[in-house]
Amino acid sequence: MTVARNARDAGAAIRARRVQRGLTQGRLAELADVGRQWLVGVERGHNRAEVAKIMAVVSALGMNLTFAPALPAGPTNRTWLTAPDLAEAVREEIARDDTNFALRLLARALAELRDLDDAADVDLFLVEPPSTGDHRWDTLIAASIGRECRKLGIPGPGWTNPEPLASWWFPVFAPRMTARTFQRTTVDLASRGIWLDDKALVVA
Repeated sequence: MTVARNARDAGAAIRARRVQRGLTQGRLAELADVGRQWLVGVERGHNRAEVAKIMAVVSALGMNLTFAPALPAGPTNRTWLTAPDLAEAVREEIARDDTNFALRLLARALAELRDLDDAADVDLFLVEPPSTGDHRWDTLIAASIGRECRKLGIPGPGWTNPEPLASWWFPVFAPRMTARTFQRTTVDLASRGIWLDDKALVVA
């Protein structure tokens, strides 16, 4: 059972269930008779969802909405990125050609995975993400999360072990820093043809 304490939790639960059932956002929107863009907003935790529409989506997924007394606020009641959240956010940033912020988002997600101490939260984090629209970024995200899982002793799902890219890729290319980039790239990324200074994935 997933406990949703806010709109973002509810959106994450809906997204996880949708992915588990193999439904696209478009298909779920059709089943629930809601707009796809509205559903995208719900899954991202936007505070704009009408209760009747939420109930239609929940029903279309074969779920029940349960109300329970609120738990006391504490340090664990926080917002964190899941792999699907990350992929969607990175898609937006690479559309804006903001590689640096996309890498910061990846670094943040990896840091948050390290902080998760509840198995249900880890499972939610590791739901297979949608494509960012760029196979190279999909591979970078998958390989980075797979590496983090291994470091944490967590069995990574199959999607975290992607095939190597057909050709080398430097997410951040600085000709004068190429040798240093080669030296500082982890084996997990280098073996997949991705060359990126490991420090690029450290949260400042």
